[in-house]
Amino acid sequence: MNTTFDNQTKERVRLAVNIVEIIAGYSEVRRQGRNFVARCPFHDDRKPSMQINPERQSWKCWVCDVGGDVFSFVMQREGLNFPEALQYLADKAGIVIDTAASQRQGASAGDKRELYRALEWAVGEFRACLNHSPGAQLAREYVQGRGLEASYVERFGLGYAPESWSWLADRAVAAKVSLDALEKVGLLARGTNDSRYDRFRDRLIFPIYDPQSRPIALGGRVLPGAPSDSAKYINCSETRLYQKNQTLYGLNFAKDSIAKGRVALVVEGYTDVMMAHQHGIDNAVACCGTALTENHIRLLKRYCDSVVLMLDGDQAGQKRTGEILELFLSEAMDLRILSLPEQLDPCDYLLRYGGESMRELIPQAVDALEFKIRTACQGFDPLLDTHRATTALDSVLSSLAKIPESSQSDSRTALRIEQIMARLSRQFGVSKPQLGLRLDDLRKQAKRWVGRSEAVESAAVQEQQTQSIEHSFSALSPSELELIEILVLHTELVPMAIERIAPEHMTSPTSLAIFQLYLELELDGHALDFQSVLTATEDPSLKNILVTIQEQAIVKASKSTMDAHARLESLCERWAIQDGSDPVRSQRDALEDRSLDDQTQIDLLESLIRQAQLKHKIEQP
Repeated sequence: MNTTFDNQTKERVRLAVNIVEIIAGYSEVRRQGRNFVARCPFHDDRKPSMQINPERQSWKCWVCDVGGDVFSFVMQREGLNFPEALQYLADKAGIVIDTAASQRQGASAGDKRELYRALEWAVGEFRACLNHSPGAQLAREYVQGRGLEASYVERFGLGYAPESWSWLADRAVAAKVSLDALEKVGLLARGTNDSRYDRFRDRLIFPIYDPQSRPIALGGRVLPGAPSDSAKYINCSETRLYQKNQTLYGLNFAKDSIAKGRVALVVEGYTDVMMAHQHGIDNAVACCGTALTENHIRLLKRYCDSVVLMLDGDQAGQKRTGEILELFLSEAMDLRILSLPEQLDPCDYLLRYGGESMRELIPQAVDALEFKIRTACQGFDPLLDTHRATTALDSVLSSLAKIPESSQSDSRTALRIEQIMARLSRQFGVSKPQLGLRLDDLRKQAKRWVGRSEAVESAAVQEQQTQSIEHSFSALSPSELELIEILVLHTELVPMAIERIAPEHMTSPTSLAIFQLYLELELDGHALDFQSVLTATEDPSLKNILVTIQEQAIVKASKSTMDAHARLESLCERWAIQDGSDPVRSQRDALEDRSLDDQTQIDLLESLIRQAQLKHKIEQP
C-alpha cells in the first residue's frame, strides 16, 4: 500500500466532507430513492448516468466505467494527484494538514491560505480600478480596441495597475491586508532603503489561476505609449503558489472542454486564450512567460491525449515547434502543429476570420513528426545537397529516437515509425536498413543519456513508475473476484481470509494490491469497512475497481445459495488444494512432532483454536 499520508489523516478529511455536496458543485444532483444521480462530467452525458451512494460515500458512472470515492472524483475532475486532492478537500473542510514538506519550509497551510487571500484581494482591487477609475481610461480603450468583450474581460478578471509606486501598498495598509503576504506572492518588492513598492505599475493586469480557479499570480502588459525599453509582459516571480513550468493560463476555464474532447489547444498569449474562448474555442490554454516544458505536458496528460500547438505564424514561432516536439515524443503524447496563415497570431486571426474559420483549420493540424520533416527539408533538395540532407536526416532520426521503448511496442506507434522511415528512405535516397542502423545508434545514445538522468533522479522516477500502474478489473481471476466481493461486504470475515490465504495466492497486481490493503489495515488495527478501505488507497484506478466490485457483489449476494462464510471456506480449501499447503493440516501434522518444545506446541495450538473460532464464527474471548 503505497501511501503519502497516514490513514487517520485521510479518514479525518473524508469524514469532514460530503461526496454529494462536492459533486453538486460540478453537476446538478437529484435524489433517486436512497441514492443520488447526476450528469457525469467525464463524458457528454445527456441524461444522469452517474450514481452517488451517500451511505458508502462512493460514485460510479457505468458509461465511462469510472468511479471511486470523493478523493478520486476530485483527482479526475480537477486533474490533481492524491496529495493535492487531499489538501484541496482539507481546505474546503477547514482542516489543517501538517506535511513534512511544509514543516521543513517552516510554513503552514494557514500561511498558504493567507497568500491566496492576499492575491484574491489584490485581483479585486485591480479589477475595480479597471472598471471605475478615471485613470484607467487608456486601459479600457486598449481592451476594447483588442476586440475583447466585456463579459470575457470580467470572466478572466482583467484589471489595471495605476502608474504609482505605492497604490497597492497604500490600499493594503488601509484594508489591513498583510504587506508581507503581498510581497511573498510577488506583488510588492523592496527598495534600497528597505521600503516596499508596487511591482506592477501602469499595466493591464491578467490574473493567473490554478485549475481550481484560485488566483496564484499576475501578468502585466504595457499599454500603448509606454517607454520603448519597457518589457511587453512581466509576470510575478515564482512563489509558493506559482511555478511557471507547472502553470497553464486559462486551464481553469478550459479543463472541462479539454477533458471531454481529449484535445488541448496551446496558444502563445493571454489575449490569444481569451479571444479563443470568446469565439467558442474553449479548450485553449497558454504558457505563462516560458516555453512548454515536461511539466506542462504532464499536466496536460491529466486531461487529454492530444495537443494542437498553435504558435504565431512568424519564423520564431515555427522554430519553437521543433524544440517542443522532442518533449512530446519523450512523454509519449500526440502533438500536432497548426501554422496560421499570413503570419497572424491566434487573436488577430480570430478577429479577422472568426471562430468558425479557426475550427475548420484545427483538424488540418499536421502530425508533429511530419511537420519536422517538412521544415527540415525546406529550401533545398535532399537528393542534391548531401551535406544539408545529412544534417536534416539526423535531426529527424534523433527525434524518432526519443520515442520511449514502451511506446515503440504499441502497434499504432510502430506503424507510424515504419511509414516515416519509408518516407525518409524515398526522400533522402537512403535504404531503410541503413536508416535503421543509424536510428539504433541514436537510440543507444538516448538510452545512455536517460540512464544518467535516471541515476540522478532515481527516487522521482521510481515514484512515477509506482503511480503509473493502471489496475485492471479484467485481470482478476474468478476466484480472486469472489474473494474481494466477500471482503467488501463482510468485514467480519477479513481476519479469516488473512489467516487462511497467503498474498502469494493472488495472481494479478490488482488482486494483490487490494488484498494487501486489507492485510495492512488489519495489522495496523484500522477499521475494515468499505469506506476505510476505499480511503486507504490513493490510486484512482483501484478505487474505481473496488466500487465496481462492491456494486456487483451486492447484486450477486442476493442470488447466491451459499452464505459468505461458506463461500470463503470453499475458496480457502480450493487454494490449499491447489498448492498443497493447507495450513490447518500442516499445523496438525506439526503438533504430532514430539521433538517440538512446549512454547512452539502452544503457539501451534493457539493458531488452530483461532482458525476454528473463525470458521465457526465464535467470538474471540
